[in-house]
Amino acid sequence: MKNLYKTLLSSALICSGVAQANDFLGPMNWRDSTFDYRTEDPEYIKDSISIPKLSGMLGFTAAAYGAAYIFVFAKGWWDDQSSHFHFENDFDYALNIDKLGHFASGVAMAEILYEGYRWSGLSEFNSYLFAGLSAMSTHIAIDIKDGFGPKWGFSIFDVLSGSIGGFLPMAERYVPVFKYVDLKWSYWINSQAYYDWEHDASGTGIFTDDYVNQTFWASFKPYRLLPAAAQKYYPSWLAFAVGISIDGGVFTQEYWDYRTGAHREVYISLDYDLEALRPHSRWARTLVKWLNYFKLPAPTLQVYPEVHWYWLYPIKF
Repeated sequence: MKNLYKTLLSSALICSGVAQANDFLGPMNWRDSTFDYRTEDPEYIKDSISIPKLSGMLGFTAAAYGAAYIFVFAKGWWDDQSSHFHFENDFDYALNIDKLGHFASGVAMAEILYEGYRWSGLSEFNSYLFAGLSAMSTHIAIDIKDGFGPKWGFSIFDVLSGSIGGFLPMAERYVPVFKYVDLKWSYWINSQAYYDWEHDASGTGIFTDDYVNQTFWASFKPYRLLPAAAQKYYPSWLAFAVGISIDGGVFTQEYWDYRTGAHREVYISLDYDLEALRPHSRWARTLVKWLNYFKLPAPTLQVYPEVHWYWLYPIKF
């Protein structure tokens, strides 16, 4: 009966394109398997660049940048209040959690650009490389504009954070340590502190700057660290995550006047390693790649500055 169950399960997974029978039922440890969910299908790899596709991809990127500037940046920034170019590192803002936000934006940009470069026919390595360089150049361009703003400035650390994030997808593909850890993000509006604050760039604010309700995570995968003999006793999908956020005190007048009343928050949580599904079709691997950047709701313990238990954080109840 057990063998029949395995046969039916593997057949269903093969038909759905999630896995091959030998790969799913065999050992899942990366050290004794050549499988990597980020590798490309052999039939998908192109040996030459498609000039029309690459031109279309570059044209689309340029148009997106232009539209973002015209409809968002030019209106939301300070076009009527420009000043001389200057540097400013805002170490007080959001207790530096905003640097993790810049990092996350670099990751998102690089993942999207990677798909475009790969579709255009660039090699896998070059697609990751140019995606990272493109994300870095975007952050440099944005901060150059900030450098002329009356209330902002060119922040080297903002650019550095976004640039490092742009190369995370490449690191996850080629650096072995990322077989053990995933970097994730969660968001849920539990506090209106950010939206009640008067914003310089826009009256209502945007969720990407709402660091009070964002949490950034490092998710560790114990299964991959266990010896083969112990792996059969541990669920391959079960991970543990450590997260950091801030409380609403960073958007109060008292904080900006006296730099007091604001705290970082630290969490320990259960997590799900979606790579345990070991998808083999490209669409399924791409889906896992994106989903793995999001920390799904799970039982969580806040350990600093106070102790609280949440059943499905980031939803606080």
